[in-house]
Amino acid sequence: MNRLRLSAAYVAIMFLGLLLFGAAAVIAIDRTQRSTMDARLITAARAAASFVDVSHGAISIDADDRAQFLAVLGADTNGAVFGPSGAVLLSSSARMPVDVRPPGARPAYFNAGHADTALRAFSLPMMRDGKRVGTVVVWRGSDWIEETERNLAIALGAAALLIAFLALFAGNLVTRRALEDAFSRQRRFTADASHELRAPLAVIRAEADLALRKERDPRQYQAALETIASEADHMEALIGDLLSAARAESGKLTREPIDVAAMLHRIAERLQPAVAAKGARLRVHAGENAVILADGQALERALLAIGHNAVRYAPEHGIVTLQSQRADRAVEIAVEDTGPGFSPSALEHALERFWREPGMPAGTGTGLGLAIARSIVEANAGSISLSNGPQGGGIVRVRFPAV
Repeated sequence: MNRLRLSAAYVAIMFLGLLLFGAAAVIAIDRTQRSTMDARLITAARAAASFVDVSHGAISIDADDRAQFLAVLGADTNGAVFGPSGAVLLSSSARMPVDVRPPGARPAYFNAGHADTALRAFSLPMMRDGKRVGTVVVWRGSDWIEETERNLAIALGAAALLIAFLALFAGNLVTRRALEDAFSRQRRFTADASHELRAPLAVIRAEADLALRKERDPRQYQAALETIASEADHMEALIGDLLSAARAESGKLTREPIDVAAMLHRIAERLQPAVAAKGARLRVHAGENAVILADGQALERALLAIGHNAVRYAPEHGIVTLQSQRADRAVEIAVEDTGPGFSPSALEHALERFWREPGMPAGTGTGLGLAIARSIVEANAGSISLSNGPQGGGIVRVRFPAV
């Protein structure tokens, strides 16, 4: 039902847009056709007036004038020459409409005819020595314009209905697939999150039940509480990761200019305790003039997750390197370690939520670090990729448009 409503709403909006486009097209064509017809009328009237002879202040029409007058008007246009008193001196029509007589002493367009035969006319006074000696009126039927517009409106309406029907059919398929994919991802995410949260809850419940089942000495109680506290920390970290992923995917990020070099040094300071505990070394190579637009807090969290992942896989006395450089219109940030590198499976799936390397022991992470980093990077118009170095070791590269 929701899918049908979404498809129907989409088709209704598109159909309304097509109707508005059709109406605008009909109006534009109407104005163009009427403007073109008016231009032809005034051109014909001026040409006809130039062939009419005036002798001693009066119009004089001979056979040549009549032939030239009819040739100028053409097959689709009629015209007449009126004297100063309104008498018809020359007409191309055997049955001239009575309402095409000059409306005044100035050049003017006017409409004539009736509902069955609409006419558009132009009246052009003929002046000699500042005196009006007659008037040329030319006219042409305009009902063909209404007929053309009516046929065009019918055609556009039929096309809009056909397009809307096809869009409803295709949109229903696309929407169904998109919703099914979205629901599938949501169900998979919910199942994975539930599984990850269920494990520490089960440990907490088991430890609590064992502690409450019978009297124990203080050391056993302390050990149980330490286990509970450890699992609670794990749950807190997982919930924080889930919230970060949701915030990144919702697009609620505030982008501002970020000095990449300064940010890398801050991340290095936060990684230093973990690096020291591993007995490894940390190097920072930050290029100059590297500025990007991003949410600073979210991006630091993403890079920190990538850094912790590098520290986890770096060997004892290994090296973790943070570096950045600007190339053309992009800034690239790379986090590299001297560990075993990414496996072929990790290169393909490590950026997915809750993915872990097969065979990894339980409690070695939530499988969300790189996935959250990916969400944050992409939400900030960046890209992320995984690779292995030529001498081994994993490399995570992040690219952003430079400012």
